[in-house]
Amino acid sequence: MFSRNLVLWRAIQHIIVSQALTPAFSQLLSELLYNQPDLRPPVLRALRTLVESNNALASQDKAQLERFPALTRIGIIAPEVAAQNIAFLRTQAESWLAVLFNVFGSVGRDARGMVGDVISAWVSIASDEVWNQLFDALA
Repeated sequence: MFSRNLVLWRAIQHIIVSQALTPAFSQLLSELLYNQPDLRPPVLRALRTLVESNNALASQDKAQLERFPALTRIGIIAPEVAAQNIAFLRTQAESWLAVLFNVFGSVGRDARGMVGDVISAWVSIASDEVWNQLFDALA
């Protein structure tokens, strides 16, 4: 039986991200993060894996690639497509970080580690402008 995480992962991993992560789908994921605590972990894992796996595939860094299942390393997504995915995700980073910081502030301490890990993944691809905005907002 497939876990919810695997279903979400498969739904967004094997296609061009800009076509999959539409505003409507992003809104749905955001609503799940805010309103469905039992679905929060698989959505968070999917969002983290989306960024980290595309980053690893785009860079072709062996150390990064080893962190993901073998299927992500056998050419399902070409490095060029992964680079395009990262470029697109970078344009979405500011919005996702706003959602993730809101979720971080609304969950108990025991759930913050997972949310923090996803924030770290999205911060890693954020533009300098987003970094500056984050720094100003947190300062």
